[in-house]
Amino acid sequence: MPEKSPATEIDALGELMVIQSAMQRQFLRIMLRRMASDLPAFDAEMFLAELELMRESLAEGRDRSAIHGFASAEWQRLSEMALEAIASTRAKPETH
Repeated sequence: MPEKSPATEIDALGELMVIQSAMQRQFLRIMLRRMASDLPAFDAEMFLAELELMRESLAEGRDRSAIHGFASAEWQRLSEMALEAIASTRAKPETH
């Protein structure tokens, strides 16, 4: 059985970035959920519409590099997280 090579600094940096990204998403999810539920003037539909406009703007870019692809995918994940966070603050229809 081949020996496992020791983790490199690049591996450690990648792991740190994944952890940081997950923590930032959790923080944003909590903040957005609190805003949507606690602020009467928060217009969730307008917020989501603006997110969609920004996503479309990013998708229209001509640069199709790997970084652009990563940015598009990350924006999609953040938009989905925002939609889920806002949806969690809305009353669910009752079923009898």
